[in-house]
Amino acid sequence: MTSSQPFRNPPDGLKRPPRVVVCQPGMGIERWAGQVGIAALVFAAGCAKPPPPAPSPTPPVSAAVPVVLIPAAPAPAPVASAEPVAPACPALEVKVPEVPMDDETDVAVPDIVDPKRLAAFFERAAAVLRGRSEDHVRIAVYGDSNLTMDFLTGQMRRTLQKTYGDAGHGFVSFGRPWSHYKHMDVRHNMGKGWQAIACSTDPVMDRLYGIAGIAAESMSLKARSWVETAPADAPIGQRASQFDLFFLKGKRWGRFDIEADGKVVMTAEGNAPDVGLGHARFELPDGPHRIEVVAKDKQHRVRVFGVAMERGEPSFVVDSFGVGSMNTASQAREDPALNREMLRARGYDLIVFATGANDGFTLDVTPGHLKDIIANHRAVLPEAPVLFLTPADRGKTKILKQTLDTIAQRKQIAKDNQAALWDLFAAMGGEGGMRNFYRRGMCMADHVHFNERGGTYMGLRLTHALWRALKRYVEAHPDAGCGPEDVRAQVPGRSESLAKH
Repeated sequence: MTSSQPFRNPPDGLKRPPRVVVCQPGMGIERWAGQVGIAALVFAAGCAKPPPPAPSPTPPVSAAVPVVLIPAAPAPAPVASAEPVAPACPALEVKVPEVPMDDETDVAVPDIVDPKRLAAFFERAAAVLRGRSEDHVRIAVYGDSNLTMDFLTGQMRRTLQKTYGDAGHGFVSFGRPWSHYKHMDVRHNMGKGWQAIACSTDPVMDRLYGIAGIAAESMSLKARSWVETAPADAPIGQRASQFDLFFLKGKRWGRFDIEADGKVVMTAEGNAPDVGLGHARFELPDGPHRIEVVAKDKQHRVRVFGVAMERGEPSFVVDSFGVGSMNTASQAREDPALNREMLRARGYDLIVFATGANDGFTLDVTPGHLKDIIANHRAVLPEAPVLFLTPADRGKTKILKQTLDTIAQRKQIAKDNQAALWDLFAAMGGEGGMRNFYRRGMCMADHVHFNERGGTYMGLRLTHALWRALKRYVEAHPDAGCGPEDVRAQVPGRSESLAKH
C-alpha cells in the first residue's frame, strides 16, 4: 500500500502488536465478582432475624438490675484464597553490554550525569524489553564530522539490534556532500544530476535542509539517487519492509518517481502552494530492497532529504545525523518549522547531541543557539529527553584550550536545559586520549577523527553507559515499562495516530 502524507501514520491494514492495558495490582474481575457473592451472603446472614435465645434462670429480685445490650459479634471476614496471583509487572533483567578493558589506557566508563532526566526514555526502553511496546524506540543522534561515517552510532545500532531484534537501518540521506560520507550496514549514493547541500559546507539561502542538515537537489531530468539495504554479510540491515521518504514541497519544487527494485511504487508531487514537508510512506515485502528517486519534472527541481527504512517487531532504531564541519551556529540556521514537521513524523524517544567539536571559536553564541534548538525539539516531542555528549579529545601534542572550554560549557548547558550528560572526553581517557587512540590504531593521522575501530569502541562505551543507567532505573522502579499507555501517545499529533490504529 502506498500513501503520501504529512505525518507518520501507519497505513491501513498494517498489523501492529495489540495495545497492552496493564491492570493495577489486585484481583481480576472474575475473583472480584466471586468475592462480591461471598460478601452478599455474609451481609444477608448478618441481617437475618436471629433465633430467640435460650431461656436462662431468673435471678432473684432484690433490686432493679440494669439491662446491658451486647451487640452481636460481627460476621467473620471472607478468608482470602491461598491461590497465588501472578504479579502484574514481573521482574525485568537488563543486560548491560560488556566493554573491552584489555589495554592499560582503557578507563572505566563514566556514569551518565543526571540520569533521572532520561526517565521517559527508560520507560519506553523497558516496554520494548518486556515485549509490551507498540512501536520501535527511536534515538536521534546529531554530530559533526566524527559522525559522518556512522561509526559511533553504527555500533549502537548493531549492539541494540543484535540483542533485541533488527528494526532496520533507520534514516539515511540521499545527499552525499563529502566523498567520505557513509552509513554502516546500508548502501547509498547520489547519482549524476544531483547536487548535495549541507547546513555547514554547502549552505542554501532558504535553509531547508531537514533535521539531517543535508539534502540532495536534482539538477537535471531523470537524475537518480538511491539507498539500498545492507549486503548479505552485514550483521544487521539486510531487510526492510516499511519506508518513510521525506522531501520538500512548495511552489518551486516538482514531482519525482519512487522506485523499488526497478519498479515505480508511486509518483510523489512536490509542487504545492506552501513550503512544507513531503512525506511518502509505503510498504514492501520484508527483504532486501533498493529505493531510488528519479526526477520527473521538466520545469521544477526536486529536493529530497532521505528515507527511513524499518522492519520487524518493536526494537531500537538509531538515526545518525553527522554533518561535516558543523558547529552549533550552523545547525541553528536550519529552518525550525520544517524541522518540527520532520521531528513529529519520526517521533524520537531520545535526542542526543554529540556536537561541539567545532564550537570552540563561537562559545559566546552557543548556549543561546542550543537553547533554541532544544526548545524546537520539545515543542513537538515534549516527552523525549535530551542527552549531551562532551566533545572528544584532539591534538597531536596537547589539547586546545578551546576544546577544554567547550567541554566545560557543554556540562553547564546540560544543567541549564534540564538535560542529561555523558562525558565522552573522560570515557576515552581525558586529555591525551586521542594520542593513545592513535598509538592503538583507533583514530586517523589528524588526531581528530575516529576511524572505524575507535568510533565503534566509543559507540559501545556509550551504549554500555546508557544501558547501565537503564538497569539501575529498572532496579529502582520495578514496574518500569508496565505503564498502561505508550508514552508517545501523549505527544501532540501522535495520540490521534495511535487512536486510529
